[in-house]
Parts: sequence; C-alpha cells; structure tokens
Amino acid sequence: MSFRYLERLEKTVKDHETWRTKECLNLIPSENRGSELMRSMFMTDLGNRYSAPDRFYRGTRYLDELQALAEEIARKVFNARYADVRPLSGHTADMAVLLSMTERGDRVMSVSPDNGGYPGVTHLGLGKLLGLENLYFPYDDHAVNIDPRLAAAALKAKKPRVVIFGSSFIPFPHPTKSLSAQSGGAVRVYDGSHVLGLIAGGEFQDPLREGCSLLIGSTHKSLPGPQGGIILSNSDEVFSKVAGKIHPGIVDNVHLNRVAALAVALVEMMQFGKAYAKAVVQNSQALAKGLASRGIKVRGAHLGYTKSHQVLLDYDLGRLGGFAERLEKGNIIVDNGGRVGTSELTRMGYGAKEMDEVADLMSLVMLGKKPADLVAKSVKSLTRQFHEPKFVLRSTPKELQ
Repeated sequence: MSFRYLERLEKTVKDHETWRTKECLNLIPSENRGSELMRSMFMTDLGNRYSAPDRFYRGTRYLDELQALAEEIARKVFNARYADVRPLSGHTADMAVLLSMTERGDRVMSVSPDNGGYPGVTHLGLGKLLGLENLYFPYDDHAVNIDPRLAAAALKAKKPRVVIFGSSFIPFPHPTKSLSAQSGGAVRVYDGSHVLGLIAGGEFQDPLREGCSLLIGSTHKSLPGPQGGIILSNSDEVFSKVAGKIHPGIVDNVHLNRVAALAVALVEMMQFGKAYAKAVVQNSQALAKGLASRGIKVRGAHLGYTKSHQVLLDYDLGRLGGFAERLEKGNIIVDNGGRVGTSELTRMGYGAKEMDEVADLMSLVMLGKKPADLVAKSVKSLTRQFHEPKFVLRSTPKELQ
C-alpha cells in the first residue's frame, strides 16, 4: 500500500513539472523560474538543520556564515545598510514591521484592496488581527496609481503611524518620494514584493533613496528567488526594532536551504539584474501592445501600458475569471484578477517577438476565435523552443575555482 502512495506522489509531481514547465505559458506575476543552481540548494543538508541567535543549537558555524553571506549580498544588490533574510514570506516581513512599529489603535495607510493593494496588511488581514485602523490612499483609476495630490492631503489630515507603499497590482512606480516628504513622522515602508527584481535591476524605482525607511517583500516574483521574504533598510533605529522582533516571536527556525537559494538568486541579480529587469519591462510593453492591437482591453494605454512586469486587463472581475479558466484550457496560465506577468517568460528567454505571439494566442482564446485545445497545441510548440532559464549562473567560473 505504501508504495502505491509513493507512485501516485511521484507521478503527480512529475505530471505537474511536465505540464507547467514544458507545456504552459506561465504568466502569473507572482511566480518566476529559478535557476538549476538556485534549486539545487534546496536539496542539501541545510534543509534539515536548525540555528538560533542565542546559539541554543550547536554545529552552526557554516549556517551562521551562510546567513551572514546572504545578507551581505542582499545589502550590495539593494544598496542597503541592513538586510534580514529570515522572514519565511513577504507576509511574514509585513507582520514583523507592523508588530514592531505599531500599537493597537494606530493608523496604517496603504493601497486599498479595492485598488489592487495587498489584502494581508489591510482590514482583511493583519490590520484586523492587530487592532489597527486601516486607511487607504486616494486612488486615480485613470493613472492606475495613487493620486499624489489627494494622498498628500490625506496624510496631513489623518497622520498615520505607518505608511505602506507598493501593491499587488503595480504597473507604474508609486509617488513615493513626494509622499514620503509629506508624511510627517510616519514610518514609511515600501512593500516591493512584486517589483523587487526590477528594483534590484535599477529599472523601476528606488524606495530606500525615495524616503522609505524599509524595503520589504517576497523574493519569488519579479525577483527570481525561492519563496520567502526579506527586509532591507538604511535606518539604524527602524531596522533594529523590526529585526529585534523576528526571533522567536515571528520566525523561530530559519529555513537555511531557502536562504542559500536566495543568495544564489541575488548573485544572479548582481550579475544580470540590469539586463533582466530591462527585458522584463520591454516584454510587458510588447505584450500589452500586442493584446491591445488585437482588441483586448488593457489598462494604462495613455501611459504606455506598464513600466513593470505586469499588464493589467481592463475587464470586470466576472469576465476576468472566465478568461482565466478558458486560457488555462489553452495552457496559458494567468490569475483571476486580470494581471498578466512577464517575469517567468523573460527568464526563459522570450523577447518582444515572442511576446507578440503570446498576445496572439491569448487573444484567440479570449475572443473565441479558436478552440482552447487547438491553442494549447500552439502553446506547446512555442514552449519547446525555450528549454532553460536565462540570466543565470550555472556554477562558479572556472577561472575562480
């Protein structure tokens, strides 16, 4: 009996890997493709070991060195004075910030989930759990962004304790610099979960130089690392408060195989980040133009559609869910919110020409011009041309060995 379960387990994992990595166009903006070198770090002894700041566990000399090295690399990539790689997710990083920088009843201003803000920090998530008063930036639907004039007035009137920039739907840089200057004594945080890879490549915006005390986020979206979180800062006082809360209340056991994998991804960004981030944005713009030219409604046309890894479809949620289901039958994977991401295809070597092909395949399904099962065959033919991730390191260069 036990072997039958093992056989089913192995088959399920193999079927998933074959379908999602070899036969599908993965356009979910929350996902990316890790390099083989990065993925190999998960299969080491690191995944079975413990470490702790109080040295309760012995035998950690190399584990401590690994964490310190990963944080050193993170500081260099993001030009930050401090880095903490212990958070197990972007949400864990958000939790560390709010637990350390707020008290029950404090006001927190962020992008509303109604405008694509991350629900985890709002009245739907941590705000409710921690007894916070959630406030939301005035939003300009036409600009697909925070309204800087109305937001400045709201900050002055409401005086929030913490201000969180960044969003789950983020085609354009937020007005971080101008609003930071008008936020009084608020702790200014940029949740860069979606755009960390673009920030690392110098292609989006630079929150730590635009008035933010903290840059936090998940490490597996436009940043092509493992699932996990990170905290970066140039503020001694703010960083020490947040980092001091992490152990043992928020993260007891650091997943060190994840930390090693993250370090590989960050070194890859150090080496290839500028080229990768530029290619991501170019591909997003090419995809958006390709969709629009075929009659698919895309937000932000008057602004060039996007400056990030996201293309936002301009339909109501009911239609978007239907589109997502039909596209999946054609082996084109998107989410139900109308976000279309280009990070993973860019990592796989797709360029502007291929993004126009992707736009064509999407439009055939969305407009009902071709059955999804026939589109799936075309998708498989396209994906066969792209076998391995690009912008990656495969091993230490021979001249350095």
